[in-house]
Amino acid sequence: MKTPKIRFLPLLAMLGVLACLCNYPLTNILTGSSSAEILNRYDIPRDNTLVLAYYEVETLDPAKWLYGAEDVVGDLYSGLVRQGASLQLVPDLAEDWDVSTDGTVYTFHLRQGVTFHDGKPFTAEDVRYSWERAVSPALGSNTALTYLNDIRGVHDVAAGHKTAISGLKVIDDYTVEVTLEAPAAYFLYKIAMPVAWIVDAETIDQIETSPNGTGPFSLIRHDVDQVFILKKNPDYYLGPVALDYVIYLLYAGYPIRLYEAGDIDIVTINEDLVARATSPSDPLYGQVQTVSTLCTDYHLFDVSQPPFDDLLVRRAFVQAIDKERYSEAILGGIGNIANGLYPPGLPGYTPDVKPMRYDAEAAVQDLRDSAYGGPEGLPQITFTTFGSGGTISSGDGMLIQLWQNTLGVSVTPEGLDYLNFYDQVYRGHHGQIINSGWCADYIDPENFAEMFHSQSPQNRGNYNNSGLDALLVKARSEPDINRRLQLYQQAQQIIVDDAVALFLSHAQPDYIVTKPYLKGYVASPIGVAQHMYLSIERDSAR
Repeated sequence: MKTPKIRFLPLLAMLGVLACLCNYPLTNILTGSSSAEILNRYDIPRDNTLVLAYYEVETLDPAKWLYGAEDVVGDLYSGLVRQGASLQLVPDLAEDWDVSTDGTVYTFHLRQGVTFHDGKPFTAEDVRYSWERAVSPALGSNTALTYLNDIRGVHDVAAGHKTAISGLKVIDDYTVEVTLEAPAAYFLYKIAMPVAWIVDAETIDQIETSPNGTGPFSLIRHDVDQVFILKKNPDYYLGPVALDYVIYLLYAGYPIRLYEAGDIDIVTINEDLVARATSPSDPLYGQVQTVSTLCTDYHLFDVSQPPFDDLLVRRAFVQAIDKERYSEAILGGIGNIANGLYPPGLPGYTPDVKPMRYDAEAAVQDLRDSAYGGPEGLPQITFTTFGSGGTISSGDGMLIQLWQNTLGVSVTPEGLDYLNFYDQVYRGHHGQIINSGWCADYIDPENFAEMFHSQSPQNRGNYNNSGLDALLVKARSEPDINRRLQLYQQAQQIIVDDAVALFLSHAQPDYIVTKPYLKGYVASPIGVAQHMYLSIERDSAR
């Protein structure tokens, strides 16, 4: 979603504001207001306000959210469980839960005394409503089946055959019973994602303008392309938070410059700037935290569209790319080249995966041996990627050039605006090659591998391999962890061998800098809601 991050989240998008700024018209980048202007305009004191750089979003509906659990959606809503910054599961709207001995029935005991922002009491009925709404065909969520599909009866509702999830039962006002189709060790992590968070049925028509959640902050103002202003929820069930306000500046400028000017409180920098950030005399000074995000950048081939319905064509396009050269030119030589799907640090990752390596001669031969007989027999090929004003990234441009130089093929880029990209891709409006990628939502290889199951809603390349499907189904409920990881490693090798994607790189460490007065922030490899734990101590400022 991760995109996530929820998320169907290409590596470019994972980089958040920086990536968005790179793909957004310069005129829009520079039209935002400074924090001082916003604070003065709405008479908000800066002393106890967290200010962040952000971008406009397509929705404030968690059931349709495509990214992670952090930022504005994590401020407004909450779910039964959530992930902490150290990736541990934390009780949230559910105080605790029981699991049956066979691992298929979860009984959640909900907190009492919880209210929505408007004062309405939260009960088990809100869980039922939120989850059935999320998977309903009328809503058209692109993420619901990815995260709620383990629950019995979800597919019947998603297909329009039923309106109630058979595996979801309200026992009483504060008890919910959930029955799974089969044991799933990762189930609790899935419902920690925004699509499973709780919304209010009575105010659902206002969700985009006046979202009524149970989270630590409530939205008091949204000026499109300018700002989100959130105020602390005095009735938050975990106790009132320390911050009075959270402000998201939209397209206000380049984040590093905003940080240096004191307009925002958190920024991501590259390794070259770490020395500056540790110098008290530098405007970039702050607390530096290093974190390795679990992301893989890749491009999908749509195997349902010619010419990528032919394995030899896919092999040719993969073998035509010199990843070392790409890394040096585009990533400055610091890129962690991806040989497969799983990023380092994820359970199931192995350096022993056998990649399809750069081999120009083999690439040319595979293309000639294909059903298309070489470049002259190929149809027009379109590469759907991020772009604006007719421009695409230098990395995508280099790939197109390498395919031209090595294979003699012409690939036409289709640059879609960041805010429209996912909507178009999920609707099937894309070319034969799709800019893609994934960042972990939780620490389990299932989160990556399942995207290539033939029935996965994230399977945008329309890949269908019955052997892989059977392997993934077996891995879902395998009780032995070592055997389970072996199954996912086998699945990865099948995906690599079938050349259904061009795997490019894994994310390098991020360097997160926070102002000296901001306390409690923890850099996490996965986006998690944590603004409720932050505080500002101005005595600590320089």
